Amino acid sequence: MSHTYLIPLALILAGCSPNRSIEVPTAPSTRPEAMARSTPAEERPLAAIDRDPVTLLAMRERLLEAAGGEVLREIRLEQALQQKLDEQGIEIGDEAIQAEEDRLLLELNEDPDTATQLLEAVRASQGLGDVRYRGLLWRNAALRALVQEKVQVDVETMQLLWKITHGPKLRTRIIVVNSFSRAAMIVQELQSGGDFTRLAVDWSIDSSRDRGGLLEPFSMADPSYPLALRKAFDDLEPGEYTNAVLLGDRYLVGRLEERIPADGTAYDSIENRLRSQARIAQERMLMQEEAYRLRNQPKMRIFDGTLETSFQDTAPKRDEP
Repeated sequence: MSHTYLIPLALILAGCSPNRSIEVPTAPSTRPEAMARSTPAEERPLAAIDRDPVTLLAMRERLLEAAGGEVLREIRLEQALQQKLDEQGIEIGDEAIQAEEDRLLLELNEDPDTATQLLEAVRASQGLGDVRYRGLLWRNAALRALVQEKVQVDVETMQLLWKITHGPKLRTRIIVVNSFSRAAMIVQELQSGGDFTRLAVDWSIDSSRDRGGLLEPFSMADPSYPLALRKAFDDLEPGEYTNAVLLGDRYLVGRLEERIPADGTAYDSIENRLRSQARIAQERMLMQEEAYRLRNQPKMRIFDGTLETSFQDTAPKRDEP
């Protein structure tokens, strides 16, 4: 879709002045500080290509299309979190924000230099500049503060984490499609000798399609994977595939690649580490649930069509495998 932008008023006036000197360039200045204070912010140059200024007005539609919905979702959640913090008398300071960055770096890698490089790569891939990155850290700190009273680490949770981390795992491939008819067609092709990896690349809408549908090994006890996904592989032998499985508003066909045995790590030998990991895992789960619960608060109306489209198109999927 093409958009026609209005010519900034400053450009029109510059071309109509009767007192232009041939000794002075007559093109409008591309330096924001040289613009009249009365010039609307949207018409002030943010950049210049050759001698042509690029304004916020000219970039507006593209910016909204590119990231408007996601940014609006972030602002909405931040406002909802701030309201909750105010109700409970909690303040999020620089120390809490720094602690979130320290946690993030430690999760990425134990070596500080490697972790820093990985974080820079993640920020670049996700388009997280300084403002949005600090907003991410603030939201994490706010969510963590709000769920602290709910965190309870018990033996059952620690044993579950031990099973997920060190118990048996499954290595699988999946194909996710939008309709039952497409899933049934894929099952029929598999029955006729079709190649699962090729079908995943051709038809799957899951991000695993780039790996031929291959997922990271997971535990049947891991509740972060949808129950329907885990149950689909219950009675399969390596090389066998599932029928079409309903997964939210989509359908999944999976193939079991390998059953990986437990690694032999004894529970007692890592109990203290499990306690720390269990607390972190429970915090993360409660934070995700709190963020999901607050996703539609406070009430919001969108007045711009482009922003509305971006907001709807970037809506997250809660039931992704």
